[in-house]
Amino acid sequence: MIKLPFSTLRLLMYTFIGGYCIFILTPLSWLVFTAFKKRGEIFANPSGLPSELYFGNFERVFSSGIGTYFLNSLITSVVSVTGIVAISTLAAYALARIPFKGRMWVYILIVASYAVPLHAVLVPMFQMLDDFGLLNSLAGLILPYTAFGIPFTVILLYAFFLEFPTDLEEAAILDGCSQLRTVFSIVLPLSKPALLSAAIFQVVFVWNEFLIALLILTSKEVKTLPLGLTSFQGQYSSDWGAIMAAVLLSALPIVGLYLAMQKHFVRSLTGMGK
Repeated sequence: MIKLPFSTLRLLMYTFIGGYCIFILTPLSWLVFTAFKKRGEIFANPSGLPSELYFGNFERVFSSGIGTYFLNSLITSVVSVTGIVAISTLAAYALARIPFKGRMWVYILIVASYAVPLHAVLVPMFQMLDDFGLLNSLAGLILPYTAFGIPFTVILLYAFFLEFPTDLEEAAILDGCSQLRTVFSIVLPLSKPALLSAAIFQVVFVWNEFLIALLILTSKEVKTLPLGLTSFQGQYSSDWGAIMAAVLLSALPIVGLYLAMQKHFVRSLTGMGK
């Protein structure tokens, strides 16, 4: 095996990182530039900087009712992610800590459910929601989001709880704490990085999800942001300036959330949140 000099390895690493950054930032910069261009300039100079900052695209976005779409996405995300994290935390802790008959089979079933393709359950899911009268409602959207988000979150938190030190739990139980109180008073506060990481993953999924929302929601009053973006696209033409402005606005909450939780997210991924 040929050993490369350290400087060569560093050069290769920086080259790869630089190329990856260019690959990621190029479409993002195009999105931002297009959001501030007039319609004629979008086609005349698609990849260049805008000649002047044009805010008409954002005015059309705000006048189109994006506030309703934003509120619907916010409600759906908060309720779904809260349910996902709450249910998954208790399930993952029980699988990792409480011995009961068939525990491993339950975990295998959860892993297997995560492997089922989304498209395979769309028709029965639609029929079930129709039977319960939940079509075209946020409740009918929250239920499948919660169901689809639980398996991944359980797998993620199960691995975390397996490596979680048991010393503090055992000490609390010896001091007279019940197992439930130990979970809420000791385990959950120390598991905050992992819980926040799981929540961020699910917020990104729910906030950007399109297919299930397209299947369930039809009224403008209950549409989420991804569906609302389609209102700027017609049969024969599309308002690309407004589309890019709406995409930019819809991405800001997720970017802000990640920046606010970045420390906990990195700690969890690097194993420092244990």
